[in-house]
Amino acid sequence: MTPSPNYFNAHLREVDESYGRHFLHAGYYFVMLLAAAICALIHAILHFLFEKTSSQIILKLYTKMTARKLFDAQSSSQG
Repeated sequence: MTPSPNYFNAHLREVDESYGRHFLHAGYYFVMLLAAAICALIHAILHFLFEKTSSQIILKLYTKMTARKLFDAQSSSQG
């Protein structure tokens, strides 16, 4: 009998995080992306507000993700 892969923990092993630590990281990304979306919506209505805020938040998140090598973990699990 072949053991079935544990889908619940597979990603946690790939990124080498506990459930709690992963929850905090994912929650941080959620809050930051929500803030970027709200700033973009406000900027769409009032173009003189938050002119660079959304792009700065996204760039910060991208930098943080690449520093943690999250893209390498994702691409190796698909290949």
